[in-house]
This record gives sequence, C-alpha cells and structure tokens, in this order.
Amino acid sequence: MLTMNLTLRYAIEFSIMIPAAIFAFTPIIDKLRFSRKFTFVSVGVILMSLILAGAFLCNKYFPKVKGIFASGIVILFAVYLFCLDCELNKKLFCFFNAMMLCEFCPMYTTILMGPIELAKGFGPFLVSSGFVCLGLSLAVGIIFFRTLTVKIPMLLNEERIKSIWKYMFLLPLGITIFTNWITPISPKVVMTGRVRPISLLLYLVIPSVVFLFIHLWFWTTAKIVESSRLQQENDLLHIESKRYNELKNYMNETRALRHDFRQHLSVISELAENEEFDELKVYLSQLTAKSKQSYINYCENRAVDAIASHYDKIARSQATKIDWRLELPETLPMNEAEYCAILGNLTENSLHAVKALPEDRREIKIISSMLSDYILGLAIDNPYDEKTSQKISGQGIGLISVRNTVEHYGGTMNITTENETFSVDIILYFSTKNF
Repeated sequence: MLTMNLTLRYAIEFSIMIPAAIFAFTPIIDKLRFSRKFTFVSVGVILMSLILAGAFLCNKYFPKVKGIFASGIVILFAVYLFCLDCELNKKLFCFFNAMMLCEFCPMYTTILMGPIELAKGFGPFLVSSGFVCLGLSLAVGIIFFRTLTVKIPMLLNEERIKSIWKYMFLLPLGITIFTNWITPISPKVVMTGRVRPISLLLYLVIPSVVFLFIHLWFWTTAKIVESSRLQQENDLLHIESKRYNELKNYMNETRALRHDFRQHLSVISELAENEEFDELKVYLSQLTAKSKQSYINYCENRAVDAIASHYDKIARSQATKIDWRLELPETLPMNEAEYCAILGNLTENSLHAVKALPEDRREIKIISSMLSDYILGLAIDNPYDEKTSQKISGQGIGLISVRNTVEHYGGTMNITTENETFSVDIILYFSTKNF
C-alpha cells in the first residue's frame, strides 16, 4: 500500500509537466511543424511515459526527484524544439516562460502545505500536496489565459520588435532558476519563525510582477504598432493628396487647352495662308508637346492608383519600366492601407532588385485583380542578379510584413525563383465580415 501511495505521490508531482506543456505550446500553436492532432497525441504519449517512468524510478530507487524531473524536462524540451517551425529564440522564450509559470506552483505548494507535511512527518509533497500543486497550475493558467492566447502570440508575430527576442528568453530562464533556488527543501524550513506567513505574501509577488511586465510589454508594443499603422495611413493620405493635385493640374491644363483651341486654329490658319511653314512647324511642335502631358489612370481605386503612380515615378527615375495591370474596383474588400502596404513593399523590393541590372533588363510586371467577389490576387515578377543582395529567401522585413498580412486574411503567398526571375504570388480570401 505504501509503495502504491509513493508511486501515486511521485506521479502527481511529475504531472506538473502537463500544464507546463500546455503553457509552452499555447502561445505558439500556429507554428507547429506537424498537424495539431498528431502533435497533441505524440506529446501526450511522451508526457505520460515520462510521468510513469519518473514515478517508477523514484519509488523503486528513491533518487532525488529533481534529478529525474530535470531529465524529463530535457527530453520534453528536445521534443518541443522539434515540433515547432519558427525562430529558436522564440521557442526558448515560450518554453522557459512555461517553466517559470509552473515553477511557482511547487514553490508555493511547499509553503502552503508546510504545516500538514510536517505533521505527517513525510517531507515535501504528499499526495494532497500534489493535487494542490496541480490546482495552483490551473489557477495560473486561468490568470495568464489571455496572456498566453492573445498577448504573447501578438508579440511573437510583431516584426517591429524582432530584435528583442534575441535575449528575451533569459528573463523567464533567470526567474525559473531563482524560483527553484529559493524553494524550501523541507517543511521545517517553512515553519521556522515567521518564514511561512511572510513567504505566503511575498512569493505572490513573483507571478504578479511577471504578469504586469508582460502586460506592460504588450501595451507598449500595441501602441508602437498603432503608431506605425497611423503613420502608414498618413503616408498613404500624403501620396493620395499629391495624386489628387496631379489630377487637378491635368484637368486645369486640359480645360485651358480646350479654351484656347480656337485661338490656336486661328494662328495655324494664318501661318498656313502666309506659307510660313517653318514657323508653323515650330508652333505645332510646341502645341503637340504641351498636349502630350497626359494623366495615366492606373486603377479605379484611388489609394492603389496613388501608390502605383508614386512607385512608377521612382521606377522612371531609375530607368525601370513597370507593366501595371491593376484591375481593381473602386472599393476593396479589405483595409486599403494594408493592401497598399503589400503592394508598396513588394514593388520597392523589386525596384531594389532590378536597380543593379543593365537598363534593358529593368522591367517589372505587376498584375492584380479580383478573381471573385471574395478573392483578390496579386502577382509580381522581376528579374534579379544572384550576385546582388536581394533577400530572395522570403525572410526580408518587407516580405515578412507582407506574409503576416496575408496570413491575417487566411491567404496564401508563394515565392519562386526560376531563370533569374523572382516571383511573388498572393491570394487573399475575404468573407462578409471583411467589408
């Protein structure tokens, strides 16, 4: 009976790895290398095997629980890294963040259950202590639910703070090590003097500080993102304003030409009657040059038309031809600033890529149209020189920003490089909620 109780006691203690795994996978669930079903089943089997094996070894050979537990964590860590497809620094942060949250539970359980464990004379972690520890992990999960499901995922996907992740994992790792170090190893320590009542209060500070820090980090990042979005919209409005002035000037010039048309005919007629053909040629050439100042309409949508005009001027300044085929409606089924950001980022990348090429190869093809009422397509092709510094792997900051927007709309983005041609094909899907 004692053996069974000991096995159960160790199994419950090792079960803290279950909430730890949940906390680790939740923020980064969209980065799984395999399907969710396969991942959950595989990780579940591995967890149960680690829990049962750890309980058996501790019961049979009475080794130090922390040693067996640490071995299980190392195995779980290796599995975790293998199951995810994203940057290593982000994996490390999510894993050690989960460790940090779960490390608080046994520490606080030891302090909370100290009197009962001391009265039983068994030592840290009775069966009841194990259930209390799991209950605390449930409470931590509830408190940090929004943090794990909304705030941390948003931070992970925000490219504007990408450089922060390089060292951010050190924070939860350091707190985990510190929490483990200050955890009492015996109920006697807990019951010494006023250690227990003071610890019950002070040790709540650790998760509280972590919660406030992540909340502040999330709030600051959200403000940065909002500021960036407003700046993006302001830039678009500025470009649209310039485009409007161009249209206004063109209309004024056209109106003036129409108004002066009779006078021009009179001059032409007089020069012809007097057989002043040289003067007539000069006059006609001046009139023709003035009338050739035309206005090009790239698209029915004003914002997209403005962006196309903006980058077409840049292209002409570097002797690059852009073949625009923008068959888009006046109103888009998505945020216009987001679409213009996609088009602008990709066009800018293409202009940068062809700049180093000979002039006869500087040509970009851009095609975009509504494939249906709820599907929008965009394709951009440009030649490139493999010796140039263009980031054709899809990891440039502009391409990552584009990919994030595409994923937000549940779309697809394919990048191909064949015959020294860099191609980006994007499909965006919409529902009625996007309108």
